[in-house]
Amino acid sequence: MADEPARPSRRLAFGAAAAGAVAAGTLIGARPAAAQSGPVTTEEISRRGVFTIGVVSGVPPFGVVDERGNPSGYDVDVANALARFMGVRAEIVPLTPVARIPALQARRVDVLVATLGPTPERAKTIVFPMPYSAFRLSIMAPRSLQAGSLRDLAGKRIAVPRGSPQDTTVTRLAMPGTNVVRFDDDATCAQAVFSRQVDAAALPDTTINQILAQNRGTDAELKFAFSLQPNSMAVRKDQAELHQWLNNTIYWMKVSGELDELSRKWLNAPLPELPVF
Repeated sequence: MADEPARPSRRLAFGAAAAGAVAAGTLIGARPAAAQSGPVTTEEISRRGVFTIGVVSGVPPFGVVDERGNPSGYDVDVANALARFMGVRAEIVPLTPVARIPALQARRVDVLVATLGPTPERAKTIVFPMPYSAFRLSIMAPRSLQAGSLRDLAGKRIAVPRGSPQDTTVTRLAMPGTNVVRFDDDATCAQAVFSRQVDAAALPDTTINQILAQNRGTDAELKFAFSLQPNSMAVRKDQAELHQWLNNTIYWMKVSGELDELSRKWLNAPLPELPVF
């Protein structure tokens, strides 16, 4: 499967990304890292009374900026719940997708609750607790394209965000002759479909629904889902104690029904069965 240069128009496919980028630039530079050296522990977070949590911005409904300019979404509600269980105040730091892992590594945040797929490549540099959410990887394409499975897209051009879980999954599952075309992010993949630069795009179902809602004049639709993508929080490699606390808290939020309530609130669907590791 070939990988071709991808340079679509930069017209934003959904407006929340721009606001999220502004918020990220403002809040990330607003204060130094919570801890300059050494692992951040639950004891230290409790002592300082603030849990600094990075969330994704511009990826509805997981991370958006509301009408008052405040971060909102599934990830924000989960982040606030973590701070509540810790018994401290949450400091929410909105981050664009590309800024998530660098912000964690630079110690600007204590933990990421930012819709990250726990891929083997990412696990080389950061550590993932058990998943706390999931979305369905799906295909968006023009209405005129008849497709009900990846088999029907053999010989077609499918846009994916470079290095994303959908990149890995489509590359593994696509039929021979499928042309996987890699772009920088979800928005440019969607724009490539709108401009007919590609035949289809592989994106999370929640992202597709948001893009279509904000681009009602386009002749595109969600065709089908082809895989479930779990999402995990993330900590640095030296945060073993915090990693274990997160695993315990995610477990508690699952069995208590709190994560299911948030899934129904933001995703309009019950929490799917999530893997444990």
